[in-house]
Amino acid sequence: MSDLALDLDPSLGRRAGVEDALRRAVVTGRLPAGTQLPSSRALAADLGCARATVVGAYEQLVAEGYLLARHGSGTIVADVRVPGEGVAPRPARRRLQLSAEFYPGEPDRSSFPRAQWMASTRRVLATTPDDVFGYGDPRGLDQLRVALAAYLGRSRAVVADPDRIVIFGGFADALAVLGRTLTAMGARAVAVEDPGLPPHLLVLGGVGLKVVPVPVDGAGVSVSSLEEVATDASAVLTTPAHQYPLGVAMAAGRRTALADWARRNDRWIIEDDYDGEFRYDRQPIGALQGLDPDRVVYGGTASKSLVAGLRLAWLVLPPALVGPVTDELGWPGAVSNLEQAVLADFIASGRLDWHVRRMRTEYRRRRDALVAMLRDRAPDLALTGISAGLHVTAYLPAGPDDAEAELIARAAERSIGLYGLRQHWCGEPRAAGLVLGYSRPSSHGYGAAVARLGEFLATR
Repeated sequence: MSDLALDLDPSLGRRAGVEDALRRAVVTGRLPAGTQLPSSRALAADLGCARATVVGAYEQLVAEGYLLARHGSGTIVADVRVPGEGVAPRPARRRLQLSAEFYPGEPDRSSFPRAQWMASTRRVLATTPDDVFGYGDPRGLDQLRVALAAYLGRSRAVVADPDRIVIFGGFADALAVLGRTLTAMGARAVAVEDPGLPPHLLVLGGVGLKVVPVPVDGAGVSVSSLEEVATDASAVLTTPAHQYPLGVAMAAGRRTALADWARRNDRWIIEDDYDGEFRYDRQPIGALQGLDPDRVVYGGTASKSLVAGLRLAWLVLPPALVGPVTDELGWPGAVSNLEQAVLADFIASGRLDWHVRRMRTEYRRRRDALVAMLRDRAPDLALTGISAGLHVTAYLPAGPDDAEAELIARAAERSIGLYGLRQHWCGEPRAAGLVLGYSRPSSHGYGAAVARLGEFLATR
């Protein structure tokens, strides 16, 4: 598809306007399921906006389920029809309501520690020097980088010098800047876990990098496969503490082998430690970065430990990448200095530790309720990833290729939003199942949502 007419609402701003226009085009049926969308570069040129604006809009709509990102096939429109209603599109708000209860990957918004955040905000406004409200260092505020270095070293075993930390407006932003940096340094390809997170493919492809899928097994990403299929990859993006979406932890031997691969081949490891704070049935697993700080780029975010809307993330860079990434950032930085100062105080005061401990207990309670129900009502589902994180992966028994889609569609008829596993593979899916989040309760309570799901699974 080479041309796409979009009616942008000028009051929304560029990115929000693109998201809104595409969403309306899908919901109204003007863009039917399967429609191939223009590349981010082509659409950005047509709209006269930055390519990152289109990449960000595509990412958001993929996350919401309106679009699908397929390796080698670009971005296409998803099927958002309500089962049994022909080609009538599903209203946007209805879809989001269906999906809220078991949506994976986002923390409980209602748990945001407003009073503690307000206390840090008041202290920052009362005591922060005026210099903080200037443009400052493009890498981020000194006090936040110092606070993060101490916190990450203590809680995640990260070797984190403040001078090697850079603050970003979310992990997607960090990945895009890192991708552009690697491209400028001569990189042409990046290996990714298969299955993995589809928006990551959009971000890396959006900066011109070829994405090379590498299979994941019960011990994490396969290093032997990495050696075989990713010979031209300058880096590998991995989630070693809690693989997304399968939930496995990378085995110690696999971690050592991966670090050795990077050293021997002069390659980089990009570690996405997206929910490393949440461990329930075992001791916390330290970051892979501690094995080789000169080869591993460590990525962290406040999107899981606090709330996604903060749009705060960070990279801890190997020394050789600090200069190139800083040059790619430009000036000034993209993240509010005030929010950075508040987060720095929130961490230094111990409020982040307090909040994470509180939520770890609560998420464990919700996980236990979900796992107990699944084992009772659907014993044929094989569960993985239950010892950590914010989601459970439930494999369906072997059956028809459309079993997963049929299960999700029948659940939707009962107003239960479920998310499938098959969409996470770059190529041909190797298993079917559900990715069930337990961090977002519905308006009528998490226990009631689990009970409704249990009733459905018992009669499926």
